[in-house]
Amino acid sequence: MGELPLFTIVKDILLFGIAAYGALLSTFNWRQAKDRDRRKVLVKAGTTMLTYTNGQLGAPFARIEGINVGHRPVTITTLAFELPNKARLVATSLDNLTGMDDTRLPAKLSDGESARLHMSYADIAGSLSRAGHTGKVKIFPVADDSAGTSYRGDVWVVDIEEFRQMAL
Repeated sequence: MGELPLFTIVKDILLFGIAAYGALLSTFNWRQAKDRDRRKVLVKAGTTMLTYTNGQLGAPFARIEGINVGHRPVTITTLAFELPNKARLVATSLDNLTGMDDTRLPAKLSDGESARLHMSYADIAGSLSRAGHTGKVKIFPVADDSAGTSYRGDVWVVDIEEFRQMAL
């Protein structure tokens, strides 16, 4: 009398498994729906150089790019580098060279669209030196949107002297 029939045990285990699966699926769907309504911007930094028709390379430029990877439109108001003390290094002039067009900000980005900004290595090295930094400095590419959200990219380690030499 004290033992449960095998059928009852199997039934209870199976029902528990189905309930756990349903809870996991429901949680996954809730997170997907929550993320779908959120603004998302991917911020990247890289190097860009002009190539001239004679095969020579131009001076190196840092490129900050903010890409709307969400499903909602987002208005980018700022593209900059953030220093370790949270100060911002912003470009004071746009379109330094033909072929490296900067996006006029604020810029409304739909799904998949991007905004970009170029800064010369010489300007970055000079600004960091004037701010009192020496040696290697960790900076982050950042993008701000009109809702006040700040998006941060991966760290960029800048050797000030190397940037200064590369810009010559």
